[in-house]
Amino acid sequence: MQAAALTEPQFWGHHYALATNLKYGESDDHRLDIYSQGAWIGEPHYWKSDTELHPTLVYIHGGGWLGGSKEQVVPFIIPYLERRWNVVTIEYRKGEGTAPMAVEDVMQALYWIAGHSTEYNIDKQHVVVSGESAGGHLALISGILNSIPGSNPFYCGDKIKIAAIVNWFGITDIAGIDSHYRESGETSNYAALWVGSSDRMATISDMYSPLKRIGAGMPAVISIHGTDDSVVPYTQAIEMHMTLNNFKIRNELVRIDGGKHLGFSEQEFQLIYNRIFSFLDTL
Repeated sequence: MQAAALTEPQFWGHHYALATNLKYGESDDHRLDIYSQGAWIGEPHYWKSDTELHPTLVYIHGGGWLGGSKEQVVPFIIPYLERRWNVVTIEYRKGEGTAPMAVEDVMQALYWIAGHSTEYNIDKQHVVVSGESAGGHLALISGILNSIPGSNPFYCGDKIKIAAIVNWFGITDIAGIDSHYRESGETSNYAALWVGSSDRMATISDMYSPLKRIGAGMPAVISIHGTDDSVVPYTQAIEMHMTLNNFKIRNELVRIDGGKHLGFSEQEFQLIYNRIFSFLDTL
């Protein structure tokens, strides 16, 4: 079988080594993977990390705060690896009634990354957090909380700069998701399951909804959202970006007409990644 013709060299996988299941906390779920750059040099040490600092993507998987895994997100990080970024993928505690553990875990992981940046040649001034669905929510809220000193025991905004948030159809209003499912009669209300008790919904939503915590000094945000998303309504993205505009936070909303929850065409994915990297290149 003849391979498709390439217009320029596209072979890049050998630039990376993968460190898996590094512990950033005490829980069995406190694990992360790091894709770092260097060269394979042969025996006896085989791998040698390079000495250049690299922009780094921290990617957080989705799954409604109830499921999913860091291993499932490789397709989303490949475009960054192709561009010689480091990438960190995070696992966190999830399940019914676990809110807000996932937020605390992502904050702790970022704190760990800040403390180990030299070891993995992470440029602490050029960190981008990203995720899809619930992972988009966690990327947004962790980026925001790290712009508010004292907002969390694992605040590390004085040690690491989150330059931008790439939000793939993330939840911006937790109580809004709960209301959406209750009003529509849908049974798979993942927001209610994550929070656990209806008595906690208002408090959890006020504390951990990105829409409620927007403020001056937070990172730039680019969001990707399909208008036909039935899992996270497109209105969540609209409200988020209207509020970002009100606070004069640099932002961009990539609207995909007819797009569903992780349902985009090849042409749309090409458009999306071009918009993402154009946005990041201007920061």
